[in-house]
Amino acid sequence: MELKYKPEELTKLPRSVEYKDKKVYLIDQKLLPWEFKVISISTVEQVAKAIKTMQVRGAPAIGAAAAFGLALYAERSKAETKDEFFDGFYRAYEILKNTRPTAVNLFWALNRIKNLVEEHREDSLDEIKRLIVEEAQRIADEDVEANLRMGHIGAEILPEGNVLTHCNAGSLATVHLGTVGAVLRVMHKEGKLNLLWVDETRPVLQGARLSAWEYHYDGIRLKLITDNMAGFVMQQGKVDAIIVGADRIVANGDFANKIGTYTLAVLAKEHGIPFFTVAPLSTIDMSLKSGKEIPIEERSKEEVLTCGGCKIAPDVDVYNPAFDVTPHKYLTAIITDRGVVYPPFERNLKKLFEDLALEDKL
Repeated sequence: MELKYKPEELTKLPRSVEYKDKKVYLIDQKLLPWEFKVISISTVEQVAKAIKTMQVRGAPAIGAAAAFGLALYAERSKAETKDEFFDGFYRAYEILKNTRPTAVNLFWALNRIKNLVEEHREDSLDEIKRLIVEEAQRIADEDVEANLRMGHIGAEILPEGNVLTHCNAGSLATVHLGTVGAVLRVMHKEGKLNLLWVDETRPVLQGARLSAWEYHYDGIRLKLITDNMAGFVMQQGKVDAIIVGADRIVANGDFANKIGTYTLAVLAKEHGIPFFTVAPLSTIDMSLKSGKEIPIEERSKEEVLTCGGCKIAPDVDVYNPAFDVTPHKYLTAIITDRGVVYPPFERNLKKLFEDLALEDKL
């Protein structure tokens, strides 16, 4: 399809994560919306900590950050032999791999670089280092291109009017533009988005702190609501479509996304509202048959017991899953960078990858 807009025509924000001069630069999302700050990171351990503590978050952004972590290792390694270098490389790989379990883009990006390194094991050490850095940059650039395509594709199929979103799948959750963010930005550019409803997204408030901040920054008209207001807003007929991101989509179309997504899907079904998820192919994990197989991260109880650093509950036991799984029966369509997938998802996702494999052979 024809891409009518360039990234800089859709957002004023810079890239959320970049690599240059042997450092990883990222927007510290824990400081938003109170402070906009780009921090620099110079060790693999610091990258891992940034992912774990959600200074950088969102499946595609996590994948790019992890790839840049390996680039960081490659350029800063003091190994004098290949064996030394590979030992350090696999240690860095394991450190980054063990940061967060649910977002499949993390493993996809790390494995893409690991496989490349193993294919070129006989090359010179300097060449291997160069290939790692180039591949990490390519992963980031491809994410921006994929988001731009999804923005144009999604804007074509979403109904005009009021859209509701959950959590943050905008520019901050990717390298640039966003998955959901790209769709919303193209709709806004073309006058198709009347109003954006933004769920606050407890317990860490990614909707209130991040989505509301970045869409307001780009001049998109929005209204922020608490999570438990969404059903009433739908009942009042004020929502024409719901669009969310995904951290992992599996072979039958089930998908994991920020906790609260499943609730929206059920409510959307009850009110006859189309419900979309949007994600690049790197988020689709065809090795898992259903959502029951997706590992769900459980985070610290302090995220629930506090809000903005203030205690809001007594020190009681807490269950804090970071994600939930939405069964595919609630989905209207999956928007990818290679087109829209409609039900039956199991058959059509399989066909999508078969067609892509055939294209690669031609």
